[in-house]
Amino acid sequence: MNKAEQRLLGLNILIVDDDKDIREMLRFVLEQEAGNIITVGSVMEALESYKQSAPDVIVADIGMPEYNGFALMALILEFDEELGRSTPVIALTAFTSPADEKAAIAAGFRKYMSKPFEPMEIIEGIRSVVAAA
Repeated sequence: MNKAEQRLLGLNILIVDDDKDIREMLRFVLEQEAGNIITVGSVMEALESYKQSAPDVIVADIGMPEYNGFALMALILEFDEELGRSTPVIALTAFTSPADEKAAIAAGFRKYMSKPFEPMEIIEGIRSVVAAA
């Protein structure tokens, strides 16, 4: 494996999106970069996975049914505080107004990325938030 193929080597990445196609596309792209990927379709599944796997980074859709990405972010911040951690979370969303981005950053997301996306944008976004953590 050459250096370009090791962009995410060893990172545990949790993908949270209610759209199965998005989850599987992200899994495929990120596994090509040597990341360890867990995908889930809901906030409740994400919390269970977060508690079990302690991911290095989370990529979460904001617009999910029942509990949205903002609810997930609030819970992650609460658990991180209790555990003395600081898990970087990236918002991946179709809501693309400047006000939406401002709200996401204010809620604690480290990066705001819009759908549709380019695979390299996601890879670089993950690298940047992990490097800054």
